[in-house]
Amino acid sequence: MNRTTSMTAAAGLALLALVAAPAAAQEDREHGLRGALREFARGVESAAQDATINKVFQDELGRKPTDRELRRYRDRMHEDHWTQADIRDELRGRDDYSRHSRRRVEDPDRIVRRAYQDILHREPDAEGLRLYRSRLIDDDWTEQDVREALRKSPEHGTRSADSADKIVRRAYQDVLHREPDYSGLVSYRNKILNQGWDEHDVREALRKSPEARQKNQMTREDAEKIVRRAYQSVLGRDMDSGASGYVDRVLREHWTESDVARELRHSDEYRKRR
Repeated sequence: MNRTTSMTAAAGLALLALVAAPAAAQEDREHGLRGALREFARGVESAAQDATINKVFQDELGRKPTDRELRRYRDRMHEDHWTQADIRDELRGRDDYSRHSRRRVEDPDRIVRRAYQDILHREPDAEGLRLYRSRLIDDDWTEQDVREALRKSPEHGTRSADSADKIVRRAYQDVLHREPDYSGLVSYRNKILNQGWDEHDVREALRKSPEARQKNQMTREDAEKIVRRAYQSVLGRDMDSGASGYVDRVLREHWTESDVARELRHSDEYRKRR
């Protein structure tokens, strides 16, 4: 019995109980029915989200998402109201989901060392470095493939909390230039361990925080550089007068280059080029 079927059965049983209940117990039964219906709705929503995430991963990466990736993007769809297009754009825009053959500018040893530091909280041994370098070069793995393999190792089970804390501390240092406070450390650690977040998500959240906005007062010239890079990467040309709206959003709403690129991929010009 799958998740949606079990939720349907639970809602049906609750409805039968409500009809058969004496008047004195009617209020309690109604409360139980509302709870069952809410659970059913959540189950339907979750099943629909999983179907969407699976489709995007098959289309873009030719594989199913891992359980961790399912949790991550399900959380994004529920909490941040992401759509299928948002997930698709992120997978296309993130280097760690790109095959090594498409990002040869980066040293494979550096990719492996970064993954070891984040996941196992240590430098790779010679055998591990050799193995995953070969996977990247010969088997065209992505950085995420390396990370997922390390997460499945016996060593990772004993170090996952330490690894999460290391990711959070590095993100705080790079984005806010300080150590994380206790509440921030615990909050982001839980998101990494329980909701499938990774360093990319932590950094994005910190960049959009009020503290980051105060620390990083951007000039219009800085904003134009961000928009210009997005135009070059997505449309293959310099920005025009129509880009002023994007410049304003970078300044006022603290859009990142990824945000601008995502919007450009929704444009008629991009669809015609595709």
